[in-house]
Amino acid sequence: MKLAAIIVFTYLICLFFTAPSKAEDIELYVNKDVNINEKPRVLFIFDTSGSMDEEVTSAGTSERCFIKKRKGSWLFGYYDKYIELTSCYESKDSYNEYNEQCYINIGNRNYQPSCVDEVESGTRLEVAKRAVKGLIKDNNDIDFGLMRFNYNAGNEPGGGYVLARVGTGEDTLVDRINELPAYGSTPLTETLWEAYLYISGQNLKFAKNVDDRDTSAENSQKYESPFRKNNENSLRCDNSINIILMTDGEPQNDDEADNSIKSTYNNVFKSNTGSFGSYSSYLVALAKILHGNDNTDVDLYPQTTETIDTARLFTIGFGGGMDEDALELLEEAAKVGGGDYFEADTAATLTSALKNTITLIREENSTFTSPSFASNNVDQTRSKDAVYLAMFYPEVGTRWRGNLKKIKVMGNKLIDSTSTLALNSDGLIKKDAKTFWTKGNLADGNSVESGGVNAMLTSLDPGKRKLISDIGVFNISNLVKVYGDKEKAAGVFNVSESVFDSTINWARGVDVDNENSTSTQRADIFGDPLHSKPVAIDYGNNDVRILIGTNAGFLHMFKDDDSKNEVTESWAFIPSALFNIIKPLRAKEAGKKYGMDGPISVYSKNESLDEDGINDGIVNAGKGDTVWAFAGMRRGGRNYYGLDITKPDSPSLMWSIKGGVDSGFEELGQSWSKPQVAFIKAFGDKPVLIFGGGYDTIKDKDKGNKRDADSMGRDVFIVDAKTGKKLWSLRSNNSFTGKHSIAADVTLLDSNYDGYIDRIYAADTGGDIWRVDMPSSQTNEFSHFKLASLADGKDRRFFYKPAIARTILSKVTQKEGVTSRVETPYDAIVIGSGNRTNPINSTTADELFMIRDENTLTKSFKSNAPETILFTDLMSMNEDKFGNALSNVSEFINLEVELTNTFKGWHYTLSPGEKSLAAATVVGGVAYFTSFSPASDTGLNQCSLTGGGGSLYAFHLHYGTKVYDELKFATSYEVPDTPQLYFGASCVDGNSDGKCDDDTTVDVQSQFYLIGPGIKGKNAENPLRPIEIIGPNLKIVDGKIQLVNDTQPIGFGFKTQQMYIYKREENDEVNN
Repeated sequence: MKLAAIIVFTYLICLFFTAPSKAEDIELYVNKDVNINEKPRVLFIFDTSGSMDEEVTSAGTSERCFIKKRKGSWLFGYYDKYIELTSCYESKDSYNEYNEQCYINIGNRNYQPSCVDEVESGTRLEVAKRAVKGLIKDNNDIDFGLMRFNYNAGNEPGGGYVLARVGTGEDTLVDRINELPAYGSTPLTETLWEAYLYISGQNLKFAKNVDDRDTSAENSQKYESPFRKNNENSLRCDNSINIILMTDGEPQNDDEADNSIKSTYNNVFKSNTGSFGSYSSYLVALAKILHGNDNTDVDLYPQTTETIDTARLFTIGFGGGMDEDALELLEEAAKVGGGDYFEADTAATLTSALKNTITLIREENSTFTSPSFASNNVDQTRSKDAVYLAMFYPEVGTRWRGNLKKIKVMGNKLIDSTSTLALNSDGLIKKDAKTFWTKGNLADGNSVESGGVNAMLTSLDPGKRKLISDIGVFNISNLVKVYGDKEKAAGVFNVSESVFDSTINWARGVDVDNENSTSTQRADIFGDPLHSKPVAIDYGNNDVRILIGTNAGFLHMFKDDDSKNEVTESWAFIPSALFNIIKPLRAKEAGKKYGMDGPISVYSKNESLDEDGINDGIVNAGKGDTVWAFAGMRRGGRNYYGLDITKPDSPSLMWSIKGGVDSGFEELGQSWSKPQVAFIKAFGDKPVLIFGGGYDTIKDKDKGNKRDADSMGRDVFIVDAKTGKKLWSLRSNNSFTGKHSIAADVTLLDSNYDGYIDRIYAADTGGDIWRVDMPSSQTNEFSHFKLASLADGKDRRFFYKPAIARTILSKVTQKEGVTSRVETPYDAIVIGSGNRTNPINSTTADELFMIRDENTLTKSFKSNAPETILFTDLMSMNEDKFGNALSNVSEFINLEVELTNTFKGWHYTLSPGEKSLAAATVVGGVAYFTSFSPASDTGLNQCSLTGGGGSLYAFHLHYGTKVYDELKFATSYEVPDTPQLYFGASCVDGNSDGKCDDDTTVDVQSQFYLIGPGIKGKNAENPLRPIEIIGPNLKIVDGKIQLVNDTQPIGFGFKTQQMYIYKREENDEVNN
């Protein structure tokens, strides 16, 4: 399968990464064996029409102008500051960096050094030559090529031709530019068509009879595409060509390629195209052929079967003499062509436009060397109609970048800030989407760098940020005070005293190393939320906050002000245990460093009443309301932290648990497991936290099937949520015999619905599932047993919690020809195996499981524990026996007898290497799993992060057969997350009249949706509307068994008592 190199979310990467020796799931995002230093490629089309001989004069600039000065303070040390001027300086041969060079529009992409009052003049051709030669000289890390117009009048040929192929040396390019004349017409479309023929490796057309064409770009009058692979031109990761079309006029004598364009367009997009504007130009249609769109990947050079080769078009209207129609043509062509459009009417603005174009090309190229990976983290990441998306992309060193963005749910659609669909047909965020919080008219879309909290942090004054740690305020003076003196403080950060101040300032966000040319703040303050998922907290009165951690070392709180469409940072917390990652982050050292990358949970107690005695939903600290947050570190360490965030702008540290240090937590492993809030009778009415014992890094070593015992993490802890004090653990009395660490979240169950958790399910990294019963108020009545052992001699590991669905099954028996059905309740344990720490292993033997736990009564099993369910106790569903028997009722019933009496559930064997890397979920009696499949070694493209793909499975909970037309759906995300349930409306109702906007005869209905994995394909539905199974008895229609209720939408009428009786929310509390 070909990889769409142009789309960010295909995760293509070309970089050298020195990976640590241990196995980590960053293998999903970094191809550590690739060492490539490739250049962006730019094909410049030069307007050589007669109008380029007209004079250009510069009247200066009307932009706001700034001068850069070097400032210093005791708090931040030295930093750059831009001061606005009344006018810019006149041009000179050279400038000093400070106090002399001029800049405009600091803080956005129109930043332009040497913005001066030009005194030079000349023809448009002369000005353009100087600007383009300067551009080439200043960007020797870009491979340039050059095309020009033919004379295109009389008997002269039309179109244009390649004057210098892509990759031509600087001296030759400059010589060719110096020789350019100004005469003839303006064949914009024809010349771009010749560019298309060149980069797609087709026969010459307009260039055939041109003597001064670059014949090294062809072979026997057939172009050799820059995409081709040979000894000199190896397969690249950035398989794109950037075309810059600069012109000073409207198209003339420009229709000889129109028929070819229309035919090609029809072949590519399977539809006809029309011309654009008053010139009847096919330039826009050609731009679309070059770039494709969200629904069609255009492959300009199919001969490279490993990748999809594409182009981007940037246009510049130069000279000030173009009419509005011509400018609109250029603008629309750039928009459709995936690039951008600029206007320039002076020498200075042309230089600015060219440099801005190159800046955008570099940014686009970085999406290949550092692609974004969007995690559709919707679990506890939404408030009201908001959905928060955490994003990141890998870098060469340990400093990865990330972002947090906001879109919204409107009816059955996910929209951006313009009420336009935010996702494409594959469920991926559109490139041209304008997410909420983004300033101006910027389409930030899937860009990790643009928009979101990242843009906000870059604009902050670092001195005004509220940064705290477990030792107080995170600033220079407090750190020196706490550690005694600056030398000792510097030692904690593993730096010398001389760079201590700059190290702290860097961590606070100051661009002390002058890496960001547009601001005094760093452009990558946020860091990457590799595993941390955002948690939204509604404080009432339209005060919504979001918590999220990143591998920059901080746990952040942001405020989402929906009324102003803006986001602000409330505070950020960095524990002292992570001070040692700041130096390698600043230095961009090789390898990967981790910070606050673990799970986050929140406890909220809101019981205060207003003057009418009604709970108004507003958190009021003065009236006894409480909000606490709890966070782990995952790969960042073995600690947990509890913070009081009742006053969201004034947080305080409540406690910390230090694994391997604190008494009772000596064997706490890396804090991967989410600390879940619960109430347990044995501990009264105070909230407690329950979490797994953590991950033992000894598991990073590939031990195959040896299944050696771990030395830490073999536990489940219960601690006081307010103090962090240990109340109980599975190993407290040394009775627990489990050998493997419990890294996953545990699953909690209130089996009798009295508001108290009385059962825990825990899955370990050795393929075992444990059940803990807490039937009374006495801890000595707590018991545990191994519910299931599913490794079966294989290296099967559980890294995600089991989903529990309380349901009813017809247990079928047959005796003397009589079939009996007894409705039997059971707790369905749904889970998939997969080694998250070694995801690209293609030889694993993983499974998807549904286990029936028929001991639905919580009690002490100290002396009478049920027999452990083994892999052989589960029916294989790979042959789809039930699905194949839907038209044979007697055979179906025979299978029911076998399933309900001989087996304790079912399993589905994944393909070799395919593994479950997210928790399963159950909705409407349907079990949903996601999986990741790595590519084989022979099929792995060097530019791919994995070369693999993601899938979504949907099984009938009881029978393990498909409930949709397909059992398995391909997902847009290579590593899809758990589908998350969202309750919304069946359609958009903008005027709130109860009728669908797109069909006013249809009533709006309540409707569940699944958001997350991004299903792709011809009939993809994003978000996915879940379906509901029929049961527990069989429904037979016309001799065929019907398993699914496909007419009733799932809403408030959903039969919860049958298929999904109860699922306690993790943040629920008991009001006593």
